[in-house]
Amino acid sequence: MPAMDFSAQASLPVRFALEHLPADAGLQLHLAFDPEVPAQGYTRRIAGQDCTLAASDEAGMMYGILDLAEALKQHRPVQDAAFQPYIDNRGIKFNIPLDARTPSYTDASTSATRNIPVMWEKEFWHTFLDRMAEQKYNVLSLWTLSPFPSLVRIPEYPRACLDDVKITTKPFHALLSGKGIYDDDHAQSLITVKRMTIDEKISFWREVMDYAAERCIRVFTFTWNVFVYGTEDSGYGLTDDLNNPVTRDYIYCGTKALMETYPRLAGIGVTSGENMRFTDANPEASCLDIEYIRNTYGRGIDDYMTAHPERDFTLIHRMQMARYDQIMQYYDDFKARFEISFKYSQAHMYSSTRPMFIKDFLQEKAPEVKVWLTVRNDDYYMLRWGDPDFAREYLRNMPVDCMAGFYMGADGFTWGRDFMTVNDDRHPLFIDKMWYMFSIWGQLAYCPDKPDESFTASLASRFGLSGSDAAKLQACWADASRLVPAFNCTHWHDFDFQWYPEGCCMYLSAPDRDKIVFADINEFVSCRAMPDAGYASVAEYARAAAAGQSVQGISPVEVIQGMQACAARSEAALPALRALSDQEEYQRTLDDIHAMNLLGHYFAVKEQAAVQLALFRQTRDEHCQAEAVALLKQAAVIWKQYSAWIKQRYYPQVLTRLCGKVDLQDFDELADLDVLLAAEG
Repeated sequence: MPAMDFSAQASLPVRFALEHLPADAGLQLHLAFDPEVPAQGYTRRIAGQDCTLAASDEAGMMYGILDLAEALKQHRPVQDAAFQPYIDNRGIKFNIPLDARTPSYTDASTSATRNIPVMWEKEFWHTFLDRMAEQKYNVLSLWTLSPFPSLVRIPEYPRACLDDVKITTKPFHALLSGKGIYDDDHAQSLITVKRMTIDEKISFWREVMDYAAERCIRVFTFTWNVFVYGTEDSGYGLTDDLNNPVTRDYIYCGTKALMETYPRLAGIGVTSGENMRFTDANPEASCLDIEYIRNTYGRGIDDYMTAHPERDFTLIHRMQMARYDQIMQYYDDFKARFEISFKYSQAHMYSSTRPMFIKDFLQEKAPEVKVWLTVRNDDYYMLRWGDPDFAREYLRNMPVDCMAGFYMGADGFTWGRDFMTVNDDRHPLFIDKMWYMFSIWGQLAYCPDKPDESFTASLASRFGLSGSDAAKLQACWADASRLVPAFNCTHWHDFDFQWYPEGCCMYLSAPDRDKIVFADINEFVSCRAMPDAGYASVAEYARAAAAGQSVQGISPVEVIQGMQACAARSEAALPALRALSDQEEYQRTLDDIHAMNLLGHYFAVKEQAAVQLALFRQTRDEHCQAEAVALLKQAAVIWKQYSAWIKQRYYPQVLTRLCGKVDLQDFDELADLDVLLAAEG
């Protein structure tokens, strides 16, 4: 085997991993280079007390040492093994609140405002990137509407950059298009939370990207279009009109400056349609949006790559509001790597483990075109999710053969520090609060065959439990975590603003209405099931039952029964689990499991009522109506238990994609009114 120095002195990723090994490992570790091992993979060979790890790159060696350290700390047997990544690029989608003046889509929110100063803390990013590496994530995508003023000094537009970091004291009322997140009202009420020149900001992000590279993590930036936040006082006449030649030149020059400024930047992601010409009534206009992106971002990348052909750089074009054939006709001669991104489960990854939205696109696209999956979690902002079986099945159903990778994240919440939890002044990183969720997805995306026993051991280690007690916690947690995904399959909305499960609410926007609304019983009756997922809606079930026919697909009655069984098992396990430890994080985890059980129980009972009310409307059978009324009375009691439980543990939050503050107890009276709606028929 050829020699290669993977010593602590030679490799920062290896040094990082070696620090995780227990002092009393009892093994003699040998590190070796083997060019036959796939990228990011490793082999492990045990001979007595000798352990030899072989890899062809730093990432594989780092993962091999981290896995060995985990097994040794958990006192699991260490055996011969060989691993390579199941999915090459395993990423996190992070809507980044850099400054009130250069917002992301998430920024009209409590979590974003509180996290603006955090984004400029090296300690935060060092810890965040460490956690990513430990769980085998290797892509960090930073999403912002207007990246340039907070990140670069553009030579052609020297005044279009921002010193200092600022927040605003004015409340937000942004539009879903992204307009209005920062406006004149906010500009009059800015507060400086950190003094920094633009050059200091550049140095900061260079260091963050260097640190990411030391953890084998590549950094991308993603934009929506067209936004020029942060340039209002520059004097250049920049506007969000894509026909403005100054704006076009600014984006072109900014793209080149971004690449020049950050040699570690791995790529840029772009979106057509957002705040551009695309409308549902005129989808052909997306061609104009795509042309704009090609001749701004794309031209900037082309020109940089002409001068620096050695640069490894990727442009990722999202399919959002764009047609594949129109996109591809503009990139035949593109000089960098070009890849496509698709929103895999729309906004709700916690639904079917086999979403079919991508089916037509996979048939249309050229075989050689690589796809990134945007995997959106706008289901859980508060509550800790944990179900390895769900993640394993979801990942195995991905179209891995044609994938470049995936990135997982939210649009409606900032994954920075946790400022939502009541009586927790430590404000832990969201990635630490949700450590089990991140571990599940990262580890299984690298190796879906990773056994449940390893997650059981992680729970035992984290909370000081015996193996058998950790297994009970794992089963209890998984049951609770199956409730929202099951319900989303039979009660489906594509987008985050249309359905927020933890709040049982949605945002309605129209010229004559602009409000957060509680999903009432009529909405439960009329809501469709997830398309092409094999589920029947309440309305479909009622029509079939009234006609004496069998419903096509999994009925809502079957879903209800499964949810009730999961919630009952999980809730029955909690009292014994409560007595095992008084550790604060452990008890908060059990609190979240109880909350998920209450929410799932509420959904199941209310959906059962919806079935009965739908049957009444089909058959006029008054027994069905009476049953619906009785069930909704029961559901209202459960809702109030849930809302009170949440209020004691989590602060109400302004959520961007719901355009306002969500306080669950505001819906208590509306849960009661469901009873009257059913009584009226």
